[in-house]
Amino acid sequence: MKNLIFPTFLFAALFLAACSTSKSPELQKYEARQQVLDLNSDINKLRIDLEKERAENNKLREEVISLNKQADKNTSRFNSSDPSSTAKDAEKTADLLKDVEKANKKLEKSNKKMESIERKIKKAGEKINDLNKKIEFVNPSKVN
Repeated sequence: MKNLIFPTFLFAALFLAACSTSKSPELQKYEARQQVLDLNSDINKLRIDLEKERAENNKLREEVISLNKQADKNTSRFNSSDPSSTAKDAEKTADLLKDVEKANKKLEKSNKKMESIERKIKKAGEKINDLNKKIEFVNPSKVN
């Protein structure tokens, strides 16, 4: 009798552990739907961030275009008749070119940030598609 008590309790514990870890299909479906909702809210936040970044990117692009035009004009206007004024013009042009370089770097950084946000949106969309497939698989149409 004593020999049967321990294996019985062991079997009961293993059975309960095996049954308790499995989730019902309804629970799996609701968890997947919750994840879909969370991902949709993340996508909406990312889209807002993307639109803000696009607006900033457009401002930077306009700034870069105007600075590039100024730099083009200033670099072609050097005059060798007066060396002192030419040196001052060269210094001003060098400062302008540094500003152009900074603006171009900001624009490049903004472009990379937009690409990163777009990749995140695409990745979240793929996760949503996978979860929707999981929901459909868990909840097959019931025919009685």
